[in-house]
Amino acid sequence: MKKFNIYKLISLIAIIVLFFILVLPQTYNVNKKQKTEQCIKYMTTIYKAIQSYMNEREENFEGTARDLMRMNYLKTTYECPEKGVGDKYFMRGDYETGEIIVTCPNHDKFEGHVLPESLLE
Repeated sequence: MKKFNIYKLISLIAIIVLFFILVLPQTYNVNKKQKTEQCIKYMTTIYKAIQSYMNEREENFEGTARDLMRMNYLKTTYECPEKGVGDKYFMRGDYETGEIIVTCPNHDKFEGHVLPESLLE
């Protein structure tokens, strides 16, 4: 029976450490990218709901996602997936100019949490 010497133990530990060094950063970047994409998806959904609201009612929108939900423009309220509960989106729409603003409450901490320019034009 072969003995398990110190060199084999050190090699095994080095391989495990190398594995974690290579895998963990990628895992965190994937989660960050997924949360950013989810936030943008939520803001896009809210943007389109406000757009529908303003087109149907021909008035400005000043309210919350809960207001849009009560009027059947949204199916649920949304919060930024990055931080969790209580991170409500800021939203408003100006019917006369057609300007709609949907802003992530965490956009100052997470630069990617903004609506794409193609949607805003």
